Amino acid sequence: MTQTKSPTLSHSDRIRQLAETRQHLLSMPAEQAMAAILEHPQPAAVVHSFPEEDLHFLIHDLGLDNALPLVGLASNRQWEFMLDMEVWKKDQLNYPLATTWLELLLRADPDRLVKWCFDERLEFLELYLFRNIELRVRESDQFSSDLEDGFFTDDDTFYIRFVDYPAASPESSAAKARRNEMLRLLLRRISGFDHPRYQGLLLESVSLIPVETEEELFRLRNVRLAEKGFLPFHEAVGVYQPLRPGDLSARGTKALRPPSPGDPRFPVPQFAATFLDGDNLFVRALKGIRDVHVIQQLQGELASLCNQVISADQAVIRNRDQLKSVVSKVSGYLSIGLERMTESMADKREPEASAILQRHLLADIFRNGFGSALQLKWQATRWRRDSWCQSQQVALTFWDERWLGLLGGLLIDRPQFYDPSTAGSMYRDFLTREEIEATGRGLDQMIALDQLLKQMAVTIAADSGIRRLTYKNLMLTLWVRASLNASPVDTVTSTIAVSLSAFKAFYKGLWTDQAGQRIIGDEKKAEFLHWAAVASGQSPEDLSDRLSTVFEALFDEIERELAPVEAGNLDPRHVDLFLLKH
Repeated sequence: MTQTKSPTLSHSDRIRQLAETRQHLLSMPAEQAMAAILEHPQPAAVVHSFPEEDLHFLIHDLGLDNALPLVGLASNRQWEFMLDMEVWKKDQLNYPLATTWLELLLRADPDRLVKWCFDERLEFLELYLFRNIELRVRESDQFSSDLEDGFFTDDDTFYIRFVDYPAASPESSAAKARRNEMLRLLLRRISGFDHPRYQGLLLESVSLIPVETEEELFRLRNVRLAEKGFLPFHEAVGVYQPLRPGDLSARGTKALRPPSPGDPRFPVPQFAATFLDGDNLFVRALKGIRDVHVIQQLQGELASLCNQVISADQAVIRNRDQLKSVVSKVSGYLSIGLERMTESMADKREPEASAILQRHLLADIFRNGFGSALQLKWQATRWRRDSWCQSQQVALTFWDERWLGLLGGLLIDRPQFYDPSTAGSMYRDFLTREEIEATGRGLDQMIALDQLLKQMAVTIAADSGIRRLTYKNLMLTLWVRASLNASPVDTVTSTIAVSLSAFKAFYKGLWTDQAGQRIIGDEKKAEFLHWAAVASGQSPEDLSDRLSTVFEALFDEIERELAPVEAGNLDPRHVDLFLLKH
């Protein structure tokens, strides 16, 4: 009787199954993902199939102590990536973090760590020992008691003492104790693994030239990380160099070819792609691509672009929320870039965007999108340099909360969108072209209003005594003074503020009754527009074209705040839209 053998999966089928398993695991909460990995028939194969970036994020989601089983299952290549990402601070080794990760690897698989250090990370281990131990070799005619306190030995010849340093806090004392314990265990393991090599390691570690060794380790680390998009800062920051839509044709096109049967197929990082959500043009364009190999190559390109942005921002990304923020930023500028490149194709924008993704590098599309935000920054910087506000040395608070926030977001190195509804910070990266355009309209209105004040030859005395000057109360108070046939500035007090008694006369004539409610009628609005036009030497029509929405918003705010207040109840302390003398 013959037995039926289960069909043997081909290599490509195994790769496909592992990819599907990874994608499913990355969609799960971290604790459930680890439980599923450990319950898998081949947990090591699953862990080894993870791209280094995805496993790194999963380990941080779990927490280092909780992720110990996954660290033990990780490959040497994945260990190397973790150290590359974790133990460097700019171009120098961060020794406390190196201690943390060596301790983690020692707990996960001590024998393998020792062998890995000898085979692949010998210079790193030697440099770490150079900074953390003192070595004494006892001569044959020397007694161990002749050595200073604190030395210990495995062979009565090589004596080691841990480098001491002042501990300024209980935390640093605990960190020093952990380092000493970790090093004691590691050196004992190395000595037991191969004692002659252990002795050679100690001799080499105290005789190396640390600056040269650290420089070479950093160079090799940068080479490895650059393959994944983690470029050195001076190279990574190029992702923020703007490109105009017309410049992309000169950049050439990329080739997305299906892999040939003999080519190695490396796993594509998927964590970044799992955070693509929303309904922007980039996400919709991706959904319009059907070829699996194209999607996989775009996922790898997206992960590399996210890594380059992380390097350019010099950000430390450790968990899903932080990575999600980076993906949102990259996705937003990719969408803005695609919108700029397809603005003349409204009827077939999404198919064309899908074609652009397959034709141009994502980094170039990102630079195109970011360029639209950078143009706003340049416009704001040029205007402010020669603005009326700058000549009068008024504070940025002159533009009141909304425009102050908008301007503040444009004047930083990498412009951001002002969004008061954002939790924690009121600034975030631009996500849509509508936000770019809305910010541009606000900036144009600020510039037009600033030019109006310049043309009106308004002067603010440094000692005017104004408590809180804004464009709103400045414009409205100047209008009040003109309506009362007063000079723009009080010649005695050098202030534009109006006395309460004079203001009440103006205030009573400001309102029109409409169905029992007080409003500011069109007549008064036209009177304001005529005054501003005459004072600035413009026509009312031109002024209305540029600033009608600003003026309308100003009158709406007056109605909201002051319509319920009778003239007899006015208190200068509680009126912000007009400058009144106390």
